[in-house]
Amino acid sequence: MDARLSDPLCQPFWTAAAAGELQLPWCALCEAAVWYPESKCPDCQGRLHWQRLSGRATLLSWTVVRKPINTDFEVPYIPALVVPEEAPHARLVTQLIDCEPQALVCDMSLFVKFRPLRLRDGRQFVAPLFAPIL
Repeated sequence: MDARLSDPLCQPFWTAAAAGELQLPWCALCEAAVWYPESKCPDCQGRLHWQRLSGRATLLSWTVVRKPINTDFEVPYIPALVVPEEAPHARLVTQLIDCEPQALVCDMSLFVKFRPLRLRDGRQFVAPLFAPIL
């Protein structure tokens, strides 16, 4: 498995994705998501637990990659920043799917879809990708 996917702090994220769930670390004391995963809450130092989210999100930013900049992925693809509905301070880096780039607009509603991503070397993993809500 790729080292990025087996990092102990991130492993619950990828395990949840493989099971078809979007989960983020959550601080019960602050009542907020902590993203990128930390060993404890950066604000109150409290313990974190992983919480399942609805999968609804808002599109913050995106681009269309037509020439290879990351040799792991085939072009074209649409990397994006999305904001989960329950975690307004989190910004997830993802890819957009099932859409035409010219139809994308800021603040559009999205929903998570779990798809296997195959890297050029043949390795694959399930990732939370996002598509517009039609």
